[in-house]
Amino acid sequence: MSTTTTTPDDLLRQYQGQIVPRSFNAGFVTLSYIISLIGAAATLELMNRRTSRNGYFNHFLLVSSSITMGGIAIWCMHYIGNRAIELGDGQLELQISYSAGFTALSFFIPIMVLLLAFVAAGINTVSWYRISGGGSLAGGAICGMHYLGNASIANYTCVYSTPNVVGSVLIAMAASTAALSLFFLFRASWTGSWWKRGICAVVLAGAVSGMHWCASTGTQYRLIRLSAGTSPLSRNTTVIVVICLSVGASLTLAATAIWTAHVMRKTATKAQQIVLAAAIFDRAGRILVTPDGLLPSEKVTDTYIERTHDDMFNVANPLFHWMFRVSRNWAGVSSMIGNMAGHLAELPRNKRDSRARLIDENGRLIDDYDVVFRELFCLAAQGLADKTREQLANVGILWDEILPTGALAPRPESPVAKDRPKSANEKSSEDDVEKGEGWRSRHECSRGSLMFLVRRLERSRDVEKLEAAGYRFADVSQVSHIIGSSMQIKAQNIDSKLVDMAAFAEEKAMMEPGVHLGFFSVKARVGGGFDILARRGARNLLPTVQISEDPLELRQLSLIRQLDGLSIGTLHAKLNESKRVSPELSVFASKFSKSVEALRALVKNPIIFDEATLTSKVVHVPCKAPFGSSAANYCTLVSLKVVIPIHINVLSPHCDLMPLSFFKVQQLVYKDSPQHIDFARSIHRELAPIVNARGPQISSPSSKRNRPMSSSTKRKFFGSRRRPLSDHAVDANGNSMPTKTRSKSSAGSIHSISTLKLWSKTESERRPDDDLSDRSYAPKTDSQEPSTLGGILVSQEITVIREVERAEAQSVQSNGNGRSLRDSTNKQLPPDPSVMEMQPVPRQDQEIHAGLTLGSATIECQKNSEAVSFVDDLFAVCVGHRHGV
Repeated sequence: MSTTTTTPDDLLRQYQGQIVPRSFNAGFVTLSYIISLIGAAATLELMNRRTSRNGYFNHFLLVSSSITMGGIAIWCMHYIGNRAIELGDGQLELQISYSAGFTALSFFIPIMVLLLAFVAAGINTVSWYRISGGGSLAGGAICGMHYLGNASIANYTCVYSTPNVVGSVLIAMAASTAALSLFFLFRASWTGSWWKRGICAVVLAGAVSGMHWCASTGTQYRLIRLSAGTSPLSRNTTVIVVICLSVGASLTLAATAIWTAHVMRKTATKAQQIVLAAAIFDRAGRILVTPDGLLPSEKVTDTYIERTHDDMFNVANPLFHWMFRVSRNWAGVSSMIGNMAGHLAELPRNKRDSRARLIDENGRLIDDYDVVFRELFCLAAQGLADKTREQLANVGILWDEILPTGALAPRPESPVAKDRPKSANEKSSEDDVEKGEGWRSRHECSRGSLMFLVRRLERSRDVEKLEAAGYRFADVSQVSHIIGSSMQIKAQNIDSKLVDMAAFAEEKAMMEPGVHLGFFSVKARVGGGFDILARRGARNLLPTVQISEDPLELRQLSLIRQLDGLSIGTLHAKLNESKRVSPELSVFASKFSKSVEALRALVKNPIIFDEATLTSKVVHVPCKAPFGSSAANYCTLVSLKVVIPIHINVLSPHCDLMPLSFFKVQQLVYKDSPQHIDFARSIHRELAPIVNARGPQISSPSSKRNRPMSSSTKRKFFGSRRRPLSDHAVDANGNSMPTKTRSKSSAGSIHSISTLKLWSKTESERRPDDDLSDRSYAPKTDSQEPSTLGGILVSQEITVIREVERAEAQSVQSNGNGRSLRDSTNKQLPPDPSVMEMQPVPRQDQEIHAGLTLGSATIECQKNSEAVSFVDDLFAVCVGHRHGV
């Protein structure tokens, strides 16, 4: 039949009321699947970032994923697929045209159904019942849209084949359920990746396309009337809408990929810096992560500037000790965050990147560098609080370990230290591991450091609040590899460390009430300082074994004094002898002897344990308080003591060495500790004068320690009071604490490594806390006026009252040469804080670095303003008696 003689009237007479023959255009068939695949992929990417049923952002993701699935993967695919259907011989008058009403309705109906489907499928948990329901609804949305779209055909009546209709429904539901099942399985197990989500998208797009073509091959078209005009407007309009929606879906996929790449690059950059991360756990022990499996984190600073060879940023660093304590006293700095940010904004800036300049071109350190570092830490914590929708006071406590991150490389040499002989501290980190010094095993060569603020959520609404903010909670085992690889953590067993953080967040690592036998062992470090053997799972506790749940009686105390200085072998013999001589002490002696053996099994290092001797110095240790009580409670500790030779390797499955100075700090931060108030006051004394003053300037040899403040600044800070104020840090008693380095030599420009050397001494005996011994403390005078800093009034009367109360407490507790362990009410008394670590407390006008020397290690006594604990008592007995002090 000649097409040239065929007119519209001829076509109408030929096909009206008849089935018009059809064929399929392969190009449009392929294009329809590609459009469906784009929509399905965008849907799964949006669903992957949905974390909760609550929250505006999650609602936005839910609606967006429904639109991309219903509007693009289904609706666009349908109308592009229908463009592949060619009726007759391709005459325009015979092609399909649509009515506007049903076409618009077919767009919104599947979106509404898919909203219900995605809600039914759930978010973070895998439930076959929910996934089956969601898959069935999704399959119904696909089928419903197809037949509703066919109902919008204005010029044909569709004739359906029943087997094809049934087959298309089964294909849609089965493939949708399979795609959603795979997606949620990958997502719940945190094994999802872009290519796995791509497979799910292929299956989901196959559900749409498979249903469509199964139904289309069984559909015939009976002509009602011809299309109006020679170029149907409805078909072109539909194509334009399809193109716009498809481009929008493509842009969504591109934006998601770009954002993910940006986050990963930023995380990789942080691995070379000093970073503070949030480790938040729910009651089930699951950890809070972003949809990408990362921990919320904030950069503290690009690098830590070393001032001596041993001045590394690790748990032995005094700055870490301060941060460890301030994380238990956030209320003391929360009101100063704004001033800290203003103070840091006044720092000199680099011209190249506008970052704060902490050293000049000659390597001289700015004044108050320690204070600046503390401010950076506090601002990073505030940033984490903002990210997790929390107040700073509840952001969490600092974990007692620093993890090395970034690339491993030899520590760079400063120009000053290149030609000097290598010290023992510069050997391979494997030597530290063999000696049990795991706390500094990799910081010699790691480029970054990662600290953690840990917190445990007890209320379900807190969990829901964070999920609504865009976070997810996942099992530690599922995301530990993601956290370790993305943050480039070099420590092994990341999952076990995360589990330790979860236990640490509970703050339950305290001894039980009663009498305990402990193992107090210290070891000198090459270069200065001491390490102490602590429990591996609870590094704030000594290896201990409970002897009795009852308080220590006087006759039992008398027996302990008789055993003073005895070795392990002699101790057992004396205890067996005591059983025969004193029947009333038989039970206690038997328990004591069993406790010694149990402690041996805990330490599991006979070379060290057999060298220990018993000390009659009985101390009091904070322990768990009775349920519902907030008052401090104390248990009694009897100790075996030993000084481990420096060449002995400390290998124990249950114990590990850690810095003695940090171990002491941990004794001051337990829950409801009375030391929190004193530390909060010291925070204001140290930081308030500086953060309210003008920004620090680059140090120079001729610069003065104290720079006068402007009169307006004085009036603003002190009101009508007039008194000089230093813009340097001060200690708890108000004495000046300058932080400028004493070195005059340069160390070059800032490197990318997380620690930068600025030391000038060439001898290897420089200790990590030399900066403390180099500081001069101005003695107080009686004429000094009380100062008001941060709204806290501090006067000499407080000091006098404390000293009187301390003396009265000592007089009540003292009993002959020992200390009474119970008062008249039969209650245990707190520890006596009168004994310092190595020697009597110095007067305020004495230098703080007076002490004894053990080999190359200098042992300094504590400044009288610092709080003392049982560690000072036992350390004085352990090391002092050994060397005749």
